[in-house]
Amino acid sequence: MQRKAAWALRLVLVLSVSTAGGWLAHGAGVPLGWLLGALGASAALAQLGLSVNIEAIRPYVLIFLGLALGQTFSQAVLLSLLGSLPAIVLCAMLTVAAGLVGAQVFSRYGGLDARTAFFCGTPGGVVLMAIHAREAGVSEQQVVLAQTIRLVLVVLVYPALVALLSAHEIQGPAGHAFASAAVAHQPGSPGSPGSPGLLLLWWLAGLGAAFLGKKVGIPNPWMLAPCLLTAVFASCGVAPEPVPAEWIVLAQSVLGISLGSSMTPQFIRGSRRLLAASVLSSIVLAFILIVIGLAAAWIFRLPLAGTLLGMAPGGMPEMAVTAQALKVSVPLVLGFHFVRVVFSNLLLEPVWRCARALRLV
Repeated sequence: MQRKAAWALRLVLVLSVSTAGGWLAHGAGVPLGWLLGALGASAALAQLGLSVNIEAIRPYVLIFLGLALGQTFSQAVLLSLLGSLPAIVLCAMLTVAAGLVGAQVFSRYGGLDARTAFFCGTPGGVVLMAIHAREAGVSEQQVVLAQTIRLVLVVLVYPALVALLSAHEIQGPAGHAFASAAVAHQPGSPGSPGSPGLLLLWWLAGLGAAFLGKKVGIPNPWMLAPCLLTAVFASCGVAPEPVPAEWIVLAQSVLGISLGSSMTPQFIRGSRRLLAASVLSSIVLAFILIVIGLAAAWIFRLPLAGTLLGMAPGGMPEMAVTAQALKVSVPLVLGFHFVRVVFSNLLLEPVWRCARALRLV
């Protein structure tokens, strides 16, 4: 009983301090302030030994995020997304290939064997790479540490970078369609408070879609399946119930706490050499993917900010909520990350065997 009470007090403390951190960051005009403020505050608490595991809460909050993001998929946006599919597929292949450079950094500076370095360097997401590492028989803990450090750095750096570049318009029908998705379909807009009862029904429908998506193997089912649900309705001209801005703020805060609470002293001190290699690899990989993103946006006439977020070596939920907060095209960003996840699942082993044969790792 005392243990449960202590856990509840710790949870309330972390949530309160992290929310206050998000409020301060948002008030200061920090891009993605609610997430970054919560991340910083919860990381500081974790260093003091006051971390809390909220992974049990995260999936149910992500349903609200998915419902909101799916409302940006108008028919025009879907057509533009299909027209941009060759560019997205090419970028996904280049992203997986760029992971080989990251693997070299981990192998040389992190002291890892080639197989473990490959899973640490490939930008496929924390959960996905951990699963593949477990199946391959390499150190899951090292892969999780490397992928988590990269995700934290991307979340810290990319919002400010994209905010600086988001004013650059890409001329052409695809660019205008994606831009309209970011502005005209923002959920929780003033003047349309919506019905709590209808929102609850949509959340329950999203919950059912998430369970179904998990059963059939959809990546990130808690966010992506509800997103697909509302995307179908939105693309058919049927407006789903708007998700209030407060729930988007909650989703940002939960994502921030989820990342920040993992930054415990044990996690940081676990392997200083691997930590340094993770930071260096993240910088190198981000630079490569930014260059590829700039080239892809110019060649295929895609929105620059959306392409950079789509190419970012971060997680799908984190980059999607970044796109939503910065009014960047959510469908384009989700399209990039979804195709990358599919390619990571399908091509990981072939890329590994090819790289070994060519002595690239």
